[in-house]
Amino acid sequence: MKQHELSLKFQSVFQTAIDGIILINSRGLIEEVNDSALKLFGYEKEEILGKNVNVLMPEPDHSRHDKYVSDYLTTRIPKIIGIGREVKGKKKDGSVFPFRLAVSEVILDDQTIFTGFIHDLTKKRKAQD
Repeated sequence: MKQHELSLKFQSVFQTAIDGIILINSRGLIEEVNDSALKLFGYEKEEILGKNVNVLMPEPDHSRHDKYVSDYLTTRIPKIIGIGREVKGKKKDGSVFPFRLAVSEVILDDQTIFTGFIHDLTKKRKAQD
């Protein structure tokens, strides 16, 4: 398969994934986001690209996220990378919702990229209540 074809296939999978996918750099800035994540958080792409991912988090994670990343890059001890867990997200309108977050790390051209996979748990939580 040619590189261009492979790139197009990966881009189409990324954009059409049911779950939200967000790519951030080692400074916590959003570099890419798929349509599902945009819909889930209520943002347009141009509103969120280049912003710190902590805008999508309620407190206390909002204030602590940069330290989480810094600590990981210094110690290499994962607290969430490679370990899925339930967290809360904050939508553009300020409402908070539960989701399952899985984070992976990739190093490309000497740059660290973190990929967050976001599975909304709102319906599951409502059904449990």
